[in-house]
Amino acid sequence: MLLLCTILKVDAQFETVYIGVNGLTCSQCTKSVEMQIRKLDFVADVQMNLEHTEGKIILKKNKKADIEKIAQAVFDAGFSVRYLLADLMVDHSVTQTDKCFRYMGDEYVFTETPKEPLAGTVKLKFIGKKYLPKNEFKKVQALMDSKCGDVAGKVYHVAM
Repeated sequence: MLLLCTILKVDAQFETVYIGVNGLTCSQCTKSVEMQIRKLDFVADVQMNLEHTEGKIILKKNKKADIEKIAQAVFDAGFSVRYLLADLMVDHSVTQTDKCFRYMGDEYVFTETPKEPLAGTVKLKFIGKKYLPKNEFKKVQALMDSKCGDVAGKVYHVAM
């Protein structure tokens, strides 16, 4: 049996992260989360919305975003992540032959193989204990492959 694994070269940039935060009840709570996220060197701006208990994070261009650090910043502020989505701007179409792509040393594993090649702006939903409430994570945990290959960086599980 021959198993082919293609390593994809992606010209891409994470632009915006959308995050739902559990437990935000007041403006001070919102400010606490905002200030923790602003400490991250790859963040250009943070816009929090108390009414919807969510935030929009604008990322710096040409700077590697660490999605795990965003979730950790929310936790450090005393809250948990309800969802975490990110817009990935793909400069060139990518031939999608695997359930994975690599970006700036990290590996992104799709819970389901995309039907279309990655192109334009792609919204990725991050899957994992740090990015979902426990009850939602349990529902999708079985869909998560550990990784597609040897990678020096982090492994993220994502859905489209």
